[in-house]
Amino acid sequence: MDTGKFWGRVKREVDRQNTSFEWLYGKTGIAKGTFASWKSRGIMPRADEAYRIAEALGVTVEYLLTGRAGGQGASRFKDIEEVVTALAGFDQTDRDAVKGLVVALSARYPAP
Repeated sequence: MDTGKFWGRVKREVDRQNTSFEWLYGKTGIAKGTFASWKSRGIMPRADEAYRIAEALGVTVEYLLTGRAGGQGASRFKDIEEVVTALAGFDQTDRDAVKGLVVALSARYPAP
C-alpha cells in the first residue's frame, strides 16, 4: 500500500468537504500528533483507525486505500453532490425555496 496516496486521499476529502484536519482529529478521537507522526513517517494507520477516518469523512476504507469506490459506494455525499449540481441552474428564488425545505427537514432528521 502506498501511504502517500492514502494520506493524499484523506487530504482531498478534507478539502472537498471544506472542513479541516482539526475537525477530523476531533471527529475520530485520534490525536493531532498521532496523525502528524503517521504522515511524516509514512505509516498506515491500523485498520480500526483507518475505519474511523473513513467513517468521519463519509467514504470507504477501500477508497482511502485504493482510490476505488467499494461496497455500498465511495461517499455518503454522492446524493448531495448531485443536488448541488442540479441547483447550479436554479435562480436565487428557487435556491432559497430549496434551502428553506432542507432547513425544515433537517429538524426532523438529525445529522449522523
